[in-house]
Amino acid sequence: MTGHNAFYKNLAEAVHDIDKPETGQSGYFSKPATHLDPNLFDGDRVKPELRSWIIDILEDFFRDVTRFRLWAEVWIAGSGISYQWEADRGNGDLDVLIGVDYSKFTRVNPVYAGLASAETAQLINDSLRRELWPQTANTRIGDKSYEVTFYWNSARGVQDITAIHPYAAYSLTKDAWTVRPPDLAEDPRSLYPSEYTEAADIDEQEARYIIDRYRSLQGQLSSLTKASPAWMNAAAELKRTVAVAAQLYNSIHDGRQQAFTLNGDGYSDFHNFRWQSAKERGIAASLREIKNIGVTAQELTDTELYGEPIADARQALISAALWGKR
Repeated sequence: MTGHNAFYKNLAEAVHDIDKPETGQSGYFSKPATHLDPNLFDGDRVKPELRSWIIDILEDFFRDVTRFRLWAEVWIAGSGISYQWEADRGNGDLDVLIGVDYSKFTRVNPVYAGLASAETAQLINDSLRRELWPQTANTRIGDKSYEVTFYWNSARGVQDITAIHPYAAYSLTKDAWTVRPPDLAEDPRSLYPSEYTEAADIDEQEARYIIDRYRSLQGQLSSLTKASPAWMNAAAELKRTVAVAAQLYNSIHDGRQQAFTLNGDGYSDFHNFRWQSAKERGIAASLREIKNIGVTAQELTDTELYGEPIADARQALISAALWGKR
């Protein structure tokens, strides 16, 4: 079977029903509470058992990397530790950021010395998403479940988390606030210009068109004779639709990262507003689901043809650099 036909076969097996977007979860536009989340805080101090649990998890994850406490500082950050925690957002969000003094890190872990800090960050973040996130995606803390996610940020060093404009940041290493959450207006939506909302409207219109197109093609594919000319045409169009969904999702999701850089405006940045709007309108979840169908089909095809999923060029170069130093 050719790679072309193998992908279509795997795509047809990976497709599944996707509902039209429904209002999703985002506390970004919610009315602020008068106090911090009592599952996470005693007053304005992180609960000691939560602090210990997170640090212990990371020390275990980095057990094969030398002297974690020497080169790392650990923060929790984002809206989950702000006064907007109380909105009905489904599971709570708890972002854990690992600040890295890269010179100290490479001094005690010389196998990484040939990699730029951004390359190591990509390598570690891929491992965190693959190995740690699934374990903490539905963590019970107090009387609520939280999606706890972990990010390695080596580029700024351990003393300068403020450079990425966090909405709020609490150092678990120092057991102290680095950036206290702001006091917001009762209606936070009023803080943003109308142009932001208009751009989010365009995203929603485009996403709904893509989702409707996907659902139509899924129905066509299931009703046609497999591998017939009409089936092949529908599969080819579905492949294009999945790619467009992935492109839009990546633009919205990855663009958010720009908000938390030296050139961004942090939590109030347009790119973050765009992402939060996509979550609130439900389109982020639907687009991600369609994107993942394409990812699954490609991984299955690579495995059938080559024995394993094919790494992208950047990842292959990083792996090669590390392999040569072991």
